[in-house]
Amino acid sequence: MDEKKEVRFDTTESFDVLTQAVRALVNRFPGLGSGEKIAFATLRDSGGMALYPGDGAVIEEERRSVTGRVRQVCRYPFAVLIRGGGMNEESRAAAKERLDMLGRWLQGQSVTVDGRTYAPERYPALTGGRRFLDFSIQAPAYLYERDEHQTETWAAALAARYENIYQK
Repeated sequence: MDEKKEVRFDTTESFDVLTQAVRALVNRFPGLGSGEKIAFATLRDSGGMALYPGDGAVIEEERRSVTGRVRQVCRYPFAVLIRGGGMNEESRAAAKERLDMLGRWLQGQSVTVDGRTYAPERYPALTGGRRFLDFSIQAPAYLYERDEHQTETWAAALAARYENIYQK
């Protein structure tokens, strides 16, 4: 008989800490144009890029010691979306490639933008016994929606894994 594993969430202030750190990190992506920013949970009807966090950080692993030390490995899911109107085959391919490139860059792979190669950066420091472990692409970029005005939204599902150590 299969037992369903209970899904547990990191209910500490980690969600806010991770959201701020991920926002700062994606806005350092070398594939952004001059002055371009990835907005937070706000995507204009006319277009742009935005980061949308998932519902919460899932605890994948937890170990407790007899001294009260707790070590968790958690997964923080999020998506980055690109919206544009009047997209043609070339602009669709460019939107998909840009999102996939962001995912590769977050995973620590070097990316080439306008003929220049950018090495991955170190992940930003987190507060209170937390640190990023890695990032992963949960789903390559895909067409999320097309509205009645033919405005398209492309999305990439991503996740950050982090360690959370605290004393209980």
